Amino acid sequence: MNGQTDQQDKLRHKAEKHVDAVIGFRQHLLIYVIVNTFLVLIWLVVALVAGGGSWFPWFIFPLAGWGIGVIMHAWAVFGQSEDKRERLVQRELEKMRTKDNQ
Repeated sequence: MNGQTDQQDKLRHKAEKHVDAVIGFRQHLLIYVIVNTFLVLIWLVVALVAGGGSWFPWFIFPLAGWGIGVIMHAWAVFGQSEDKRERLVQRELEKMRTKDNQ
């Protein structure tokens, strides 16, 4: 019975860790949207007040740069499966064993 309880605890811990990662990603995405919306609004107001002389869309630089970070965060949370990770770990262990036996 103790082995089953340990397995359930490990599974729960894994689920909690994944849920925390999803929550962290959602917070990151929300902050990204809010801040970049604010930057676009600043650009729009300045461009309108300046009479159209400042229409260069400078906000695309933080939008794109930070967007890469958001995409990588999404990949880390949703794109990597535990099975794939385990296969890579096993492959690396096999390489190390082969190297040690030479």
